[in-house]
Amino acid sequence: MAIDQLHKDLKAGKYYPIYLLHGEESYLIDEAASLLEESIVPENARPFDQQILYGTDTYVKLLLEQLMLFPLLAPRRLVIVREAQLMGDIKELETYALKPAPTSILVLCYKGKSLDKRLKLYDAIKKQGFILAADPLKENQVAPWVMQTAKDLNIRLDNEAAEALIELVGGEISKLYPELKKLQGLHEDAKPVTRAEVLDLIGLSREYNVFELQNALEAGDTLKMMKIAMIMAEQKDYSVIMLVATLAGYFTRVYAVKSMPGADDSAIGDAIAIKIPFVIKKYKAAANKYSFPALERIIGWLHVYDMKAKGWTYKGGDDRALTIELLGHLLHPDHEPQFAENN
Repeated sequence: MAIDQLHKDLKAGKYYPIYLLHGEESYLIDEAASLLEESIVPENARPFDQQILYGTDTYVKLLLEQLMLFPLLAPRRLVIVREAQLMGDIKELETYALKPAPTSILVLCYKGKSLDKRLKLYDAIKKQGFILAADPLKENQVAPWVMQTAKDLNIRLDNEAAEALIELVGGEISKLYPELKKLQGLHEDAKPVTRAEVLDLIGLSREYNVFELQNALEAGDTLKMMKIAMIMAEQKDYSVIMLVATLAGYFTRVYAVKSMPGADDSAIGDAIAIKIPFVIKKYKAAANKYSFPALERIIGWLHVYDMKAKGWTYKGGDDRALTIELLGHLLHPDHEPQFAENN
């Protein structure tokens, strides 16, 4: 089950005796645990009816003692086990999971991996409780997840805003979700959040960012491209490796779209794992601009500078200089990339 279902259940006053929050996306687990903590026990009753334990210091016998206590002020007692994956005897919870205490709610925060689905404990929790699988998103799931989560958070995103968020933040829920939360309440009049607002809220300039760099590169505007690149290179935590990765992803998708002449938008969306119509239109326009040889040389040069930035034939560590060199090759991709050390 997803976190949006958890939201709906809690809002409707529906509770389960056991919650298993497990997977690699730790941020999503923490968010779900916070929702449960805020919803189940009133704040004034928490000192009496809420217990937080940690897997390193918890064993099943101690946990059962806490679960068997009766609530004093709240309708239910809440017991949260953080880092539950570190419990050495967690399998022994099976018997309790089959017949949980009616006046207690157990939340297991199992981080970094999923509980083994072959365990009888997992089956017991599945029958009696709620399981949230905090798994990493696949590439083709990122855009739909962003749009659905924004909807769940009562945020309207326009197409460019969604594209900007995904391109700049990446596909990890732990990075996307807090940025989406920043957008809550931005427009009380229900206007869509714009690309410029996304850039502002995540701390990037409207004028000097990788999107404007791509646009200047495609337009062949050398002066604007270099100006943007130099200002980006002065930003805190700038990395040419990240720039190369972003541009490589972009041009690889452009190449894929160019390889699909006559394909409809649905097929193109499947191929590049992006379902946003505006973004697909943008990639189709870029594919018409570049020839196959030019795209192959651009992707080749990006590979060369990815290796250089990581120490291949280059020991200067000067991201600014590498950025200037790279952009020169991308702006005029009229000769083949040089991979040999003696070239």
